[in-house]
Order: sequence, then structure tokens, then C-alpha cells
Amino acid sequence: MLGKLFGIEFHEISMGAEKLFYLGPIPITNTILTTWVVMVLLVTLAFVVRKRISLIPGALQSIVEMVIETVYNLVKNIAGERVGNIIFPLIMTLFLFILTANWLGLLPGFGTITYHHVPIFRPPNSDLNTTLAMALITVFLVQVAGIAYRGLKGYLKEFVTPPILAPLMAPIHLVSELSHILSLSARLFGNIFGGDVVLTVIFVMLPPLIPAVFLLLESLFGLIQAIIFAVLSTIYFSMATAAHEAEH
Repeated sequence: MLGKLFGIEFHEISMGAEKLFYLGPIPITNTILTTWVVMVLLVTLAFVVRKRISLIPGALQSIVEMVIETVYNLVKNIAGERVGNIIFPLIMTLFLFILTANWLGLLPGFGTITYHHVPIFRPPNSDLNTTLAMALITVFLVQVAGIAYRGLKGYLKEFVTPPILAPLMAPIHLVSELSHILSLSARLFGNIFGGDVVLTVIFVMLPPLIPAVFLLLESLFGLIQAIIFAVLSTIYFSMATAAHEAEH
């Protein structure tokens, strides 16, 4: 749909992702389409870097190695080397996906190229379904890690410690674990969606030079959001395995 601001037409920003077409009974939205684009870009980058890998790295390999090493050191410092080595592939994947999706959404064409008045491309993280899916996967694996490292008995012990307060502590602990889902998904969605709204309004109302400054700020903001999601996820894994690591 189209809206008007000060007599200027622009595309309305919808809280939910807009449907573009159907694959059988499955609706394909603009955020799903953009997610596929992000996946293709990351897989292509991985193949290109692997094909060109050498002892004397070129510019692309150096950049990739720097990013990987930075995230690995961050994960290792938070969760410890043993746990960090196990969860690093997941954290690295989440970081790269979120960062690529955030930066891709700043390119020209996002929100302006339309199909039947619906933007074809939309940042995946401006769709709560995307951020919620990542949060659910992360929190589920955190529980799996807690059970794997501490055993089922040790994992459930937190819900009933101290025993006299078990009826109170169990619901509190459960709510605490569920709040991690909200913390990861809502924060990322709210910040990216809000930034998308602000950029749309700024491009409509202000001269071209000013939006360019905001684009630079949004690119930095997109990086920060990817780091926050990765750090929080690592902290949750660290907390879930902390008792086991302390024993060693």
C-alpha cells in the first residue's frame, strides 16, 4: 500500500512481512526472499574464500580471518576455551547472518523496488518471525548444553534449589529461561525495525546528504546489534555450563 507524508508518496511500513507469492500452500514474504539472498551471499563467500585460501592471505582472506578470530576470541573469553570451541560455529553463524542481513538492508532498492506495491526486499531482522526463530534455536540449544554438561539431575537441581523454596523457585527459573527468548528476539527486531522506519522517513523528508550520514550510523548500529546478539547467546551458554566448568 502507498502512504503520503507532506504530499510525497512512499511505501507504508508494515509491522509484519508482506507476502510476495506462494510456493504451493507456502507464502513467500519479502523477508524470506531476503533471507535466501543473505544465505546465498554467505555460502558463496565461504566457497570463494576456501578456494583462494593460502599461506600468504590476500585482502579478502585477511578480512575474513580477522572477523573469525575476533569473534572466536570473544566467545572463548566469555565461555572458556572448552565450551567456546563447541559453541563457536553457532555463534559465528548467527553473527554473520545478522550482520549481513542488517547491512544488506541499507543498500539502495530495499523498500523502494516493489511488486504490486509491496517491497520485494526487506531486512530479515525487521521481521519478528526471523529474530524469534533464531532466539528459539539458541535458547533450546542452551538447555541442551546445560543438560549435556551438568546431567539431567544437575540441570533440574536449579529448579528446586533450595528445596524449601522449590514451589517458588521453579516458576521463577522457568520465567528467567523464557525471558532469554524475549531478550534476544525483541531487542533485535525492535532496533532493526525502528531503524528501518527512521531511515524511510528521513529519506522522504530530508536532503540526500543527511540520509547518507544516517546510513553510516545505521551500518555501525547493525554491527552493534550483531555483536549484542552473539554476546548474549554466548553468556547464556556460559551460564548453562558454568557449574560443570567450575568442577574442573
